[in-house]
Amino acid sequence: MSRERKQGDAPGRLELPAFDPKPSASFGCELLTEAQVPFALIGRVAMWILMPPDRQDFTKDVDFAIPLRCVEQVRAALAKRGIVPRDLAIGGLAVREAELRVDFIDRREGGLNSLYEEAIDEALASGPRARVGDAELPVVSPEYLVALNVAAAELPDQQDAVKLLSALPQIDLARTRAILTQHGGPVAANLLDALARQAGHPDARPAYRNSG
Repeated sequence: MSRERKQGDAPGRLELPAFDPKPSASFGCELLTEAQVPFALIGRVAMWILMPPDRQDFTKDVDFAIPLRCVEQVRAALAKRGIVPRDLAIGGLAVREAELRVDFIDRREGGLNSLYEEAIDEALASGPRARVGDAELPVVSPEYLVALNVAAAELPDQQDAVKLLSALPQIDLARTRAILTQHGGPVAANLLDALARQAGHPDARPAYRNSG
């Protein structure tokens, strides 16, 4: 998190950055809808929507999951608006223009694009909805959001998974485990249970104990 000290501030007094996700969410929804690209909200904005108010965290951008097959459609739609995106190392495109901070993520890196496409399909069929202006945005389900964070295999994502599992005990852990087993094998499923134990989730499988 970047912080800026203003001239005349008392020592140690720093100004926190402000980020309003609504313009970025509205822009992303409009662009993807016009380009006829299926999508779902993921990342911290999705967490903010799904979590209780007292468990919501600061975010610095808006993340959309998009299918790998559609990334060039998104690039072309951005070009029509005079926007040149940055390529994301994990797969996808990033927009940083004025107040817009949007990531369109296909997650080809690590072979997770099929998991992302499955999460999008479910969100479009039956996921929660978030309203931004007159538009409704599909939001990835809690089970798939946890699976995306666990499969990413990065510490910040794992920490987000623990937050979700702690705040939302109604998450169907067996279903999340099945998703991860399909896309990441038993190692990913075992990691899910380890994180669920940290979160105190009631359905976490017990840790293995060698009694020998």
